[in-house]
Amino acid sequence: MTIVKDAAAAPSGSAAEPGGDTDAVLDSVGSLAQHPAAGHPQHRHPLAISSHPQHRADAVDVSVRSGRSHVSQDSKYALHIDVGEDEPPASVQEALDDAYDHPPPRPTLGHQVRCYFRKLRGGLDHRLKVPHATDLFFSWLGAFVGIAVVSLLDRALWRAAHFPLLVASFGATAVLVYGVPESKLAQPWNVIGGQVVSAIVGVLVRLALAARVPWLANALGMSLALLAQQLLTVVHPPGGATALIACSATITAPWMGFQFVLTVAVGSVVLVVVAGFVNNFCRDRSYPTFWF
Repeated sequence: MTIVKDAAAAPSGSAAEPGGDTDAVLDSVGSLAQHPAAGHPQHRHPLAISSHPQHRADAVDVSVRSGRSHVSQDSKYALHIDVGEDEPPASVQEALDDAYDHPPPRPTLGHQVRCYFRKLRGGLDHRLKVPHATDLFFSWLGAFVGIAVVSLLDRALWRAAHFPLLVASFGATAVLVYGVPESKLAQPWNVIGGQVVSAIVGVLVRLALAARVPWLANALGMSLALLAQQLLTVVHPPGGATALIACSATITAPWMGFQFVLTVAVGSVVLVVVAGFVNNFCRDRSYPTFWF
């Protein structure tokens, strides 16, 4: 039997067990997920068994998938209990107990190798399509204005205080904030946070290692910057380039290199401000989608 409770995935009145109360069954399964069955106190209930065929047990497969609805933002659940040719269990409890008693066999080394290389086939997604002419225009306009403003400020600040403002990784940031402004990676929290965190990590690693083992400083600085971005939820791909620029610099910037951090912070703010100004002139764009 298959029980589905997902407003976005299943039509009303379909995929429910004949003669059964779907909500009642799902409620009972939810309680089982929180309170493991007697006799198996040392295990969690198998409500997260993968539904992939290679992980499926011979008799019973149970899987729960949770996602976000674009409409209600409430958690949705889909419960699948697939029973083989044998007589189906009398209850969900028996199905879960049977999953304990008949776990799926461990995959062989050969099977794992085949699965690994099968992933290289691709086919899970498709390439990007050419955007609409309006999107193309505003992408170009935003990138032009954003980099132009940063370049003019760089020229003025360098003449006035020998303070640079142009960093090569800003080109990659411009692609995100003006080309795909709806991306989470292009939001102010990620742009400013990811760039600044990466700059700090890059400068610190350079101070510690660059003079002795430059190759290690480059690799460690960039990889640590990525780790820091993920931990702080400020993932921004151009930040990796920023960290690498800081680690591989042959000349140390003033303030023991930390002037570079200020440069990155100011430039990132400028790009975000221009993005908010230009992107929102387009009817189909709204920037930012979130701040923090």
